[in-house]
Amino acid sequence: MTKKKLTTAAALAAEINQTLDLEEGVLLGSDPYFHIERIPTGSLVLDRITGGGFALGRHYELYGSENSGKSYTVYRTMTLSQGRGKLCAIVDPEHAFDSERFSFLGGFPEELLAFHPQNAEDAIAVMMLLAKHAQEEELEVISIDSVSSLVPTEEMSKDPREHDQPASQARMMSRALRRITAVNRKTLFLWINQERQNVAVKFGNPNTTSGGRALRYYATGRVEFRRGAKILNKRNVVRAGKLVNAEVATGRWTQVKVEKDKSTRPNREGSFVFDFDLKTIDETWDIISLGLEDGLIEREGNSYLYTDMDGTTHKYPERKFRENLRKNPSLLEELRTAIEYETNRQSTGE
Repeated sequence: MTKKKLTTAAALAAEINQTLDLEEGVLLGSDPYFHIERIPTGSLVLDRITGGGFALGRHYELYGSENSGKSYTVYRTMTLSQGRGKLCAIVDPEHAFDSERFSFLGGFPEELLAFHPQNAEDAIAVMMLLAKHAQEEELEVISIDSVSSLVPTEEMSKDPREHDQPASQARMMSRALRRITAVNRKTLFLWINQERQNVAVKFGNPNTTSGGRALRYYATGRVEFRRGAKILNKRNVVRAGKLVNAEVATGRWTQVKVEKDKSTRPNREGSFVFDFDLKTIDETWDIISLGLEDGLIEREGNSYLYTDMDGTTHKYPERKFRENLRKNPSLLEELRTAIEYETNRQSTGE
């Protein structure tokens, strides 16, 4: 019965494709095209809560607090894509792209396509062309920083003293996503968005995102970034003309939550540390957090304990434990591999 249905389905698909001469014909659900490929985010915690990384061929919206790691995540994802031998592009209406920062994170600015659109319609046209030719050019990631800065032509053409047409940006985003999605195949779109306060909301969360509701509907995933507590350490600083030893912020926790995800389980959350000195996400904190979650690392009092594959026990207070991970690349790699294995196991359901 099953074999007959498979034969019938394949025959029917072939007949439709031959009759209509479709550019991209009807496929079977088992076709490799429908297999979800993922690209890592640069954070083990983000990889875990997104089911192994961002899914290619989809839209993701990154939104939340300012200075919470959204742009960093986009930059890092693009650098990792370039490391796979792929091309990437950034649409930058904010004019905020920093090539030195991108290089510092491991990227190659000379291989990155960058566009500063004068209006939203130009941005849409470029994104459509990039998505349309992505497969032959191996263009894997297109990022937009940010939705709030995309200005429709009708808004640009008006006198700034006039009142704006209501919802012009929302209509523009709806048109853009319909057209881009229609031509996109395997390109990942990362949309950075900002929050606005909806003054009409009297109860509940008054925050909303720019650009209307179209993006949240088209997006496979929406990831919320929230700034958390600062990490303070003693440093010598000058205050009021005096050199004093005081507590200064050397990092910050960021809480991340997958508000929506159609490719894996939604409402997963985690937290990572952005180290101000390293100027990156501190991987040692990712490893401690997920190591505890997976039962690889134990906490005894104020110390963390891990027994490696050679039977050596590593037991230190938090700071010393993280220093030990940095000084022992093989130990770091052992834990990273075990955590990535568990992430992959959870995402595939094995």
